[in-house]
Amino acid sequence: MSMIQKEPDIVIKEINERIDDLEKLISLYEQKQDVYNSFNSWRSNVKRTLSENFSEPSISRDFLIETKVVPNKFSRADTISKVGEALQKSKDILSKLKSDVESGKYLPEKSVEDHIDKTMAVTIIRKILKNFHKHIEAMYQDEVHGNGTIKKEDLDKIKIGNEYDVQRILYSLIRPIFPDARLEVVDDAGYASVRYDIVLDEYGIVIEVKCTRENMTERKLREELGSDSFHYEADHLFLFIFDKVKLIKNPDAFEKAFRREKQGFDKELETIIIREITF
Repeated sequence: MSMIQKEPDIVIKEINERIDDLEKLISLYEQKQDVYNSFNSWRSNVKRTLSENFSEPSISRDFLIETKVVPNKFSRADTISKVGEALQKSKDILSKLKSDVESGKYLPEKSVEDHIDKTMAVTIIRKILKNFHKHIEAMYQDEVHGNGTIKKEDLDKIKIGNEYDVQRILYSLIRPIFPDARLEVVDDAGYASVRYDIVLDEYGIVIEVKCTRENMTERKLREELGSDSFHYEADHLFLFIFDKVKLIKNPDAFEKAFRREKQGFDKELETIIIREITF
């Protein structure tokens, strides 16, 4: 049984995008335009979408088989007719797939206790980020038990020097809860490639980690975050700033400036600054 590999609303959104593209082709076809080549390009895009969203290759493979048009070299009219039939067949298949996803048909079989929906995932990530300093205090700064083999002098040697250190510790907190979380994921943003620090594909969550340093200005930090906010593809983008050198003059205003809702932006944007600890 095939299962979806992302949250249902993300899968439905991507299927709807392919249906919207198909509607444009149907409109051109009804205007007597030749859409044979465009239709085949669209089918390739659909194959990629289905392959990325469904665990079984048969979903995309069967789609290609059922929508294939073999041109009749002796009759252009017959080829045009076949394209029209394939357009409608494609719409029926994607509409049925979308309906099945909405009904929960392709959801993995998880117990109620194990299932984490998108809203809960965002809440968990938010709490981890906002309480990051509590982990640092409990793990590295609090006194150790006298009978333990981990010694305080060993823990004192561990220092956060840059964002890669923050990223490593943060990832170690996220992965036990979200085992499929990925680290340093490279993606094509169109103009150039981008590197996401931590990605939770199933929920469309991306976390960008920053660690301030002595030779950084607040303006430079704003420019970097502005670029990340614009180019990163995500449903929910967290900008996590470990303000090691207390660079940000007004953290509350800074967080507010880098907060957006999806209705007015193309993603939910949330910024969390940690600066309460010395480490």
